Amino acid sequence: MNKILENIFGYRGFRILIPLFDLAIIFGSYILSFYLFKDALDNFYNNYKSFWASLPFIIISYLVLNHIFELDKPKDFSFFGVGYTVVLTVGSLLFTTMAISFFIREFAFPRSILLTGTVFQIIAITFWHLFASHIYFSVNKGKSVLVIGYEKSQALAYKLMESRGMWSKIKHVCSPKYPKVYELINECDITIITEDVEETLKQEIILYCVEKGHPVLYQPKNLEILQFNANFLQIDDSPVLDVREFGLSQGSKTTKRITDVLLGVVALVVFFIPLVFIYLALKTGGGTAFYVQERMTRDNKIFKIYKFRTMVENAEAISGPVLARDVDKRITGLGHILRSTRLDEIPQIFNILVGDMSIVGPRPERPFFVEQFCKEIPEYNLRHRVKAGLTGLAQVQGKYNTSVRDKLKYDLLYINGYSLALDIKLIMQTLNILLRRNSTEGVKSVEELDDEIECLTRR
Repeated sequence: MNKILENIFGYRGFRILIPLFDLAIIFGSYILSFYLFKDALDNFYNNYKSFWASLPFIIISYLVLNHIFELDKPKDFSFFGVGYTVVLTVGSLLFTTMAISFFIREFAFPRSILLTGTVFQIIAITFWHLFASHIYFSVNKGKSVLVIGYEKSQALAYKLMESRGMWSKIKHVCSPKYPKVYELINECDITIITEDVEETLKQEIILYCVEKGHPVLYQPKNLEILQFNANFLQIDDSPVLDVREFGLSQGSKTTKRITDVLLGVVALVVFFIPLVFIYLALKTGGGTAFYVQERMTRDNKIFKIYKFRTMVENAEAISGPVLARDVDKRITGLGHILRSTRLDEIPQIFNILVGDMSIVGPRPERPFFVEQFCKEIPEYNLRHRVKAGLTGLAQVQGKYNTSVRDKLKYDLLYINGYSLALDIKLIMQTLNILLRRNSTEGVKSVEELDDEIECLTRR
C-alpha cells in the first residue's frame, strides 16, 4: 500500500495527478451549477452549449494559472495558506473566463453559473489539496537522508531538520572521504551533496548514485549556475556547450522597461489610497513618513530608494549600517504591520517609474554591504548585470532570513534564465509570500548546531 501511495504521490505523480483532479472538480462544479439553475435559466440549452464551447479555454487557462501559483506542487501550508492560494488561482480563472466571455460573445454563459461554480471550486479544491499534500508529506517525510560535505554539511543538516519539511529526517552526515560513504548511501533513501565537495569526488558520488538508481541532490556552485541553459554546438564531430552571455539582451531590456512602466502606473492607481492613509498615519505619529537610503542597482549605479519608515527615527545613527534581525527593537508597532504586509514597499513604485528599479530583479543592497559581500563572494557583483527589483526569485523561493550566499544563487538563476513569462510568474507568485510567517524575518544567527546532528555525523 505504501509503495502504491509513493508511486501516486511521488513528486512527478503529484504534479500530474493534482491538475487532473483539479480540472475534474472545475468541470463537476459547473455541471452541478447548471443542474441547480436549470429551471432559472431562460435559455438552458444555449447556455449549456456555450459552456462546452468555452471549456477548452477554461482548461488551458487553469493549467497555466495552476503552474504560476504552484498549485501543482505540494504545499506544507495551513488551511488558510492553501485556501488563500486556491482563491488566488480560482479567482484569476474567474476573471479570465469572464474576459473570454466579454471578448468572444458566443462563448458567454450566465454569471450565476460562473460565480456558483467558483465557490464550489474554491471549497472542493482547497480540501482536495489539503488531503493530497498531507498524504504526500506523510509518505515522503519518512525518507531517510544522507548529507555529504565538509563544513557546510552540518549547516545544511541543521536547516533541513529545523524546517521539519521534506528531507528533514537526517540519518547520517559525513565527509565525502569517509571510508564507508557508499555504505551510508545504500542505507539512506536520498543523498544530498553540499557545494564544498571537490568536483572529482562529487562526480564519483553522483555516478554511483545514478548507476544504483539512487536519488541524489547537490548544491550548485555559483559558477556552475552560469553554465545552466548553455546552448549545444558541434565543432567538427565534437559536441561543445556555448555558455551564453550573462545578462539581458537589449530587446529584453526594452520589453522589461515597457512592462515596468505599464504595471507601475497600474500599481500607482491601485495603491494610491493606501499610500495616502499610511503617509498620514506615519506623519500623525510623529517623525518622517518616508525612509530614504542609498542602494545599488545595474552597473553598480547608486540610487536613493524610498520606503515607508518602519523603524524609529535615526535607527542607525549610533550603530551604523546593520542587517535587520529576528527580534529588532528598532521596528515600531506600525512598522511590524507594514513589513508583514509589504506595504512599506509601496513608495518604490516611484523608483520603478523613474527607471532606478524594475518590478522583478535582485533586491537592491546598500553599497556598504555590497563592498563586503564582493570581498567574500567574488561572483556577488554579477547580480548587478540587471536592475534591482521590488521582488525576485530569491524573495519568492527563499525567505527574508535566507543567507546572502543562497540569495545570490537565486539571483544568478533568475538572470541566467530570464524571460518575460518568468517575470509575470514571479509577480503573481509574490502574492503568496504573505502566507509565510518567516518571509519577513531578519537574519537568524546560528551559534551552535544541535547535539542531534553531532550524533549523526560520521567522521
